[in-house]
Amino acid sequence: MAEFPASLLILNGKSTDNLPLREAIMLLREEGMTIHVRVTWEKGDAARYVEEARKLGVATVIAGGGDGTINEVSTALIQCEGDDIPALGILPLGTANDFATSVGIPEALDKALKLAIAGNAIAIDMAQVNKQTCFINMATGGFGTRITTETPEKIKSRAGWRLLHHSWLNAHGYSATGPL
Repeated sequence: MAEFPASLLILNGKSTDNLPLREAIMLLREEGMTIHVRVTWEKGDAARYVEEARKLGVATVIAGGGDGTINEVSTALIQCEGDDIPALGILPLGTANDFATSVGIPEALDKALKLAIAGNAIAIDMAQVNKQTCFINMATGGFGTRITTETPEKIKSRAGWRLLHHSWLNAHGYSATGPL
């Protein structure tokens, strides 16, 4: 059995009832992977879990959620000091998964988890607005948040983020040309 470095999955609280995710984690544990799981409940949880991951000595911290979860975990990682900073892995569980899609992370949970744990780390660019605000994907000036909070979950899951974003921009007088 191959040896894999330990990892810590920081899971968005909205994904706790995801049975396929539980099955994927159990399958990978059976293959010999050590996967610690922590669930976020409120602001600041991701930063606390990143610090816990460093104390555990894990090689990878996996952000399990959407773009917001990825942003919160990556911000916590970039604020770490020292040489023992874990790599960022991504498990796409959001509505749009814009960043995960753009870097080619598979949608299949077991494949995305395995890639996060056993794949090769690559450098990515991050933008830092001030000492506490970082982002790796995009800054929207509030548009994305407004769409997300004002759109019922049922519509988001059916229509998909790209269509919703495109429609909202057009409805509010903004140009939304390009592919959906």
